[in-house]
Parts: sequence; C-alpha cells; structure tokens
Amino acid sequence: MTTTTRLWAGDHVGRDFTGTRLEAGCPCPKAACGLVLADRIRPDCPSHAAARSMRQSHPTRNCPGGHQ
Repeated sequence: MTTTTRLWAGDHVGRDFTGTRLEAGCPCPKAACGLVLADRIRPDCPSHAAARSMRQSHPTRNCPGGHQ
C-alpha cells in the first residue's frame, strides 16, 4: 500500500492571499485561524482539491488563532 503525504501536511492553508472567505463555505475541517487543516482536506471539497493552488499558509506552531 502506498501512502501519499501532501506538501502542506500539518499546516493551515487557504486559497486567497488574505482572509478565509473560501474556507468559510467549504466542508473541510478548519483551524482556529479559519484556514483549512491541510492534512485533513476532504476529497469531495471543490475549493481545496489537489489541483488547486494555496496562496497562504502557516505552520500549526505559528497559528495566529492559537494551537489546537
């Protein structure tokens, strides 16, 4: 069995350069900052599919919303 690890695994990611407008309407689990938990992106999410570009991110340890 092959396991694939996303480049962003462990980080919080978002599609816009600022804010969380797209993330607010998607089914993916979110961090306290409002960005999506990259290692828990849902396969049925049209906003965060593997082919979509992420324009903002930060590591969990640097989350402005606090650690989860």
